[in-house]
Amino acid sequence: MIKISYLCAKDGTTMQKWNTLCKDVLEKKTKEAGEQEYQELIYNHFRLLLGWHCERVEKQYKLRVGSSINYVYPDIVFFNKETPAFVIEMKKPNHLQNRDEVVQLHSYMKLLPVQFGLYIGEHIELYYYEFGKEPISVFQINFTIDSPKGKTFVDLFNQENFSIMELASFCQAQIEKLEQEKEIKRYINDFVTENGKETLTNLLELHLLSEGYSENNAKRIISELEINVGLKHKHQAINTEEHTSYKTRKTEKRSKKDYTHYTLNGRGHYGKGRLALAIVKLFVENNPHLTFSEIHKQIPLDTMSYSAIQSWKESTNDMKKDNRWFESQEDLMKSSDGILFAFTREIGKSNINKIIDFGRKQGYKIEPVLTTQQVL
Repeated sequence: MIKISYLCAKDGTTMQKWNTLCKDVLEKKTKEAGEQEYQELIYNHFRLLLGWHCERVEKQYKLRVGSSINYVYPDIVFFNKETPAFVIEMKKPNHLQNRDEVVQLHSYMKLLPVQFGLYIGEHIELYYYEFGKEPISVFQINFTIDSPKGKTFVDLFNQENFSIMELASFCQAQIEKLEQEKEIKRYINDFVTENGKETLTNLLELHLLSEGYSENNAKRIISELEINVGLKHKHQAINTEEHTSYKTRKTEKRSKKDYTHYTLNGRGHYGKGRLALAIVKLFVENNPHLTFSEIHKQIPLDTMSYSAIQSWKESTNDMKKDNRWFESQEDLMKSSDGILFAFTREIGKSNINKIIDFGRKQGYKIEPVLTTQQVL
């Protein structure tokens, strides 16, 4: 007779139920129990610990293969209101999973058909089958005491709360998480390939241009830097075909971003920040009689006196604020009343058109130009 400890935990908390299952499995693993004995343990725990004693549960369920006279026999099939709900493929607790067992479980899921399959051996693994697609592994739980994943497993498969819709939603959410993880790994891989240095260099140049640096100054800054990329932790290699597909998608995504540069009165090659500054400087140059207050009122974006900027810097420890203004000697401007002032660096897609419209109202010719930076 199989001895199990469910009696003290059948009315316990979710974690207590998991720990009971976990302790009994670990005991079987220590004793190197055979597959039949292990299967009986899992069968009893599902029925008595997880509440499936009132539902139809069949061991070695006879399942016809298509229209042939051949049959296969899944280890355990659970029914929900007389409809197959999920299937379990059992192996010994010391067994190491192989591909053949996964394929076999997939075939059971398709033949029944059911959306959910469990592999239970040295660990528990949940597979999800969207009809018309191949089953996919979405959740793996090791037999560890007080495991949050173990608690989730009990919540999902406790018969009292069992719901096909909720389990399907959980699986779909897991698939999204897995896709996000793959995307992150692909992104990391992109930076550690031989093209990673070039990719980071291009990204840095784009950042400098968006901050208002001229293209020549951005390139000069980058030329003084040594850019090396390495992994902090080891990640699994991503196959070349998958990575190439990711790079294609990433390039398409980047191509939608606005990297437009501009000329002003037929001159220059300005990013958004430098274009806005050039428009303001030209306006001040063409209107030398205006006071700072008058300039401040007419310019659609922020200006601030240089003395106010210095006082502000002294009163704050937020270094990010130190770069909010074009305040190099060549970028500062002076009004007719002798006030030295600076123009904001905070220029982007959301506000560049305000300053462009302002410039065109002054009669300035502002034309967009395509740059090589629009596609990395």
